[in-house]
Amino acid sequence: MAMPKFKLPGKIRINPIVKKDLKVISRSMKIAWAVFAYEMVLAIIFFFAVYIIFDAMSSYGYTSDYQEFMTLFPVIAGVEFAIIALVMPIITASAISGEKEKQTFDLLMTTVMTPRAIVRGKVGSAVIRMMVFIIGSIPLMALSFTIGGLSWWNLAVTMVAFLIFAILTGSIGIFASTITKKSITAIILTYVFYFIFANMSIVPTLIVIFTSTFSPMNVVSILMLINPVAAVIEMFLLMLGGDTLFNGNPLGFWSGWGWVVLSGVTMLLMSWGLQMLAAWRIDPLHGYIIVQKKKKKVKGVALN
Repeated sequence: MAMPKFKLPGKIRINPIVKKDLKVISRSMKIAWAVFAYEMVLAIIFFFAVYIIFDAMSSYGYTSDYQEFMTLFPVIAGVEFAIIALVMPIITASAISGEKEKQTFDLLMTTVMTPRAIVRGKVGSAVIRMMVFIIGSIPLMALSFTIGGLSWWNLAVTMVAFLIFAILTGSIGIFASTITKKSITAIILTYVFYFIFANMSIVPTLIVIFTSTFSPMNVVSILMLINPVAAVIEMFLLMLGGDTLFNGNPLGFWSGWGWVVLSGVTMLLMSWGLQMLAAWRIDPLHGYIIVQKKKKKVKGVALN
């Protein structure tokens, strides 16, 4: 009896831009030295925080209260979130504008890659570069989790939060890169978009809090879904002590960790929308269609 033949799945399709950058990262020593410098900065911050905790414990007469070491987690994770917010715009904001400055953008558009694939490749490449640093910091993060008494599940959730935040910041940067032709202008514009995104939730939230006569927590919790800072703070509070930014149970099931998950999904949808806008901006047919519509309008006016 003949044995059945099993066909192995075909090759996994990798975005060409991501594939090229993976080869560059794996062959270059720059990324290794950059990771080393990144780890050194985190290690200095980590041991400085440990020294402060020991000093505070000794001043109060404590000798073995390891619960104080739980504060190492928000310190290290907060630094990494700040680094992502600062570094990702520099990487992605120059992705398209840099191609225009080097006069290689037209060559890129003549390839078989669609505008969406180009945008996804640029964002994916930047996210992979950033996650190399984040994954390299896992031993240090694990040390803070072990000493602080937190679980490995918290570490996994933190890694997922890093990934979502990197995708969001990268999407903002790639959209800004399609608007301008200069990388410096795109980087500045990205930070302006950060400010706009923050105020999109904070300003309406403050208005609701100070003007509403009823309990505004349900409205506030919905408005803050698009704010990554609020999601990070809520995640830290839930991990450290089960507290929450929102009093009571405003959204029923979508409170606590449910709210954090919903906020993450919202930020991923925002990232998808920004990437679609970026792809629409660099699509050659976009300009062609606009020009054709203008010509039709001019002909219509001339005939009238």
